[in-house]
Parts: sequence; structure tokens; C-alpha cells
Amino acid sequence: MKRILLAGYGNIAHAFEKILLEQDPQGSYTLTPCDLADGNDVMEYLPMHADEFDVVVNTSLANSIELSKLCIRFGLDYIDVGIEDGIGNIDSTPSNYTELMREMCGWKTRSRVMFGFGINPGILEHVYQKYKPQGPHYAFELEHDNARSREHQVFGTWSPYMYAEEAVFAEKVVVTPQGTRVVDKQLAANGDTIKLTYHGFTRHYLPIHHEELGSMIMSNPDLLGTAYLFQAPTALQKYCLRKGKALTTYQIFAIPVPQNLQGEDHVGMLFWDTADQLYWVKNTTQNQATWLRYGVNAVCWQTATGAWIAYRLLSSVRPDHPHTMTELSQIMPTQIDALLQQIGLSFHREEHPFDIEEFKRNVISYFE
Repeated sequence: MKRILLAGYGNIAHAFEKILLEQDPQGSYTLTPCDLADGNDVMEYLPMHADEFDVVVNTSLANSIELSKLCIRFGLDYIDVGIEDGIGNIDSTPSNYTELMREMCGWKTRSRVMFGFGINPGILEHVYQKYKPQGPHYAFELEHDNARSREHQVFGTWSPYMYAEEAVFAEKVVVTPQGTRVVDKQLAANGDTIKLTYHGFTRHYLPIHHEELGSMIMSNPDLLGTAYLFQAPTALQKYCLRKGKALTTYQIFAIPVPQNLQGEDHVGMLFWDTADQLYWVKNTTQNQATWLRYGVNAVCWQTATGAWIAYRLLSSVRPDHPHTMTELSQIMPTQIDALLQQIGLSFHREEHPFDIEEFKRNVISYFE
């Protein structure tokens, strides 16, 4: 029996708990939440209770590196839906995920460590490895969230704190084999967002820094450039951009995160082969479907699914270095596909979702 400590007990954690109830045999695990909202700081709780657990699953804002070190100290396995630097550390300088991973390689440990197992980072890295074109190409994590609430105009579908950190306080970037390129000035000159027309509607995306972009670009010499292009629920995005860096922590935490929502989330990998081939391999999930099945919105379910995949693959990985989805997608793709099929998280390919000339003008120009 696996004894799981669940760090954080918000919506992603609740989705993870319900996925386990649905997908894993009764009696094969125990699950104990540890949530700051209940007065339990996982960094203080774990040393006193380490012998009660086998694996820690982090869905919280606790510092990923420090928590993983604590797990290694006590010989526990560790799964993280992202890689966080801790609450209160909003910073315009993104952490160098690749360097952190290199630093951790070679640690003498019996702990199996898995970083970035959500939807992105996480499942989209597998989508990249599976659907990438042959030869030189660009690939973009592309997401727009059409969620609508009956009760709230400004709301988040996941952590408003994390969205404010990425969309307001952090630098906007694209990534090339030569490194990360800050594009704030160019973005401001173009009206603060990247505009693309999708099915007759203009979408406004932000090129947000995400740690997995470096993993993907290092995995394939044919990948010429990448970025995470994200449009949050429209009112939230407008609110955060209007407030800018005057946005206070109090205002951020006052933003509600309802779960019973209308609309859907569109998320996937957009590929361009530098010629005529432009396609989006995406998942579209209805918020009402995940609400009825798991009691959470689409984004929280997608993220929790990545953590569940990591949990299911835990026995197949080694303790000699930390693992990412990019790595596991290259060595065990069929196992990942089987788990995605089992839970019903599917992707389909949409040809030419955007006009190529508009795409080159409004996206590829940031790489020139």
C-alpha cells in the first residue's frame, strides 16, 4: 500500500484525490492532505511525520526544490505538478529550470523525484514528442480558456497568484536554442498581447515563461523556437493587465476561483514546419463535464491528471536523477498514451487553425 502525503488541498488536490478513487484499486493507497489553510505547513509537518508516508505529491506553492530535498533526506518519493519557488517570491527573473535539474543529477538517493507533472509542464511535453514534425520547426504551447461564470466576472480557473506572477510580474519570453529572449518591449509596441484570429474571433495571448520550454528545446535540435501562448478567461486577463505591477497580494488573493463553470479549455501544441504545415494538436475539455465527474473545472482536472500519470509511472523510474515528462515521453510513450486513454484525456489534430501569414507576422516575428 502506498501512503501518500498530499501537499496542498485546493482544487487540483481534490481532483487528484477523486482520480485515485475512480482509477486505483481500493486499499492500494492512503491519502493524507497537508494544507496551509488548515495551519499545516508541509515543510514543518513532514519532518515530524516522515515515517508515516512513502510519497509526497505537491500541488501547493511550497518551494519545490526545498520540499524535494526534504523527501530525499527521509527517503520518500516526490511528485510535483510544477516547480515552484515558494509563495511570496514573485520575481521578474524566471528560475533556470534546466540548471536546477542538472544540479540535482547524481544525487545519492533512493528517492524517485518527478518534477513538472501537470498539464504544462507535463502532458503537453508528451504531445510535443509524439506529434512534432520531421525537420526544422517551431512548436508552441497554446491555450485559451473560454470559461464563464454565472456569479463572477473576474475569476480564475486555477491559481490567480500564479497567473499574476506569470502574466504581470514576470518578463514575457520566447525560447530559442540560444537561450531565453525577453520580448516585453516588442510586446508593448504591439499592444501588449499577441493577436491571432481563431474561428472568426481575435484571441489575445501572452508569451508566458514556463520551465518546460527549456526541456523541450534541449530535447530536439530541429526545434527552432518555442513559447507558451496563453489567454486566460478574458476578464481576468484584462483586469491583471490593467492593474499591472500595482496589483497587490491582497487583490490577487481576493480573486475567486469557482469550479462550477460554463465554457471549455482549449490547450495543446501548435506546430509550424517553416513552410505550409501549421497544425494544432489540442485537447478541448468542457468545464461542466469535469465538474459533474470530479467537482472541479477543466484546468484543475487536466493538471491533476498529469500528477496521476506520474504516480502510476513511479515504480518505472530510477532514483539516480529527477525526471520530467519530456524524458519519460521519449522512453515510455506507450505507457503514457495508455494512461491518457484510460482516463479519457484525448487530443485531436486541427489543420491550419490560424492564417499562416497572420501567424508569421504576429508570432514568428518575435524570433527574428
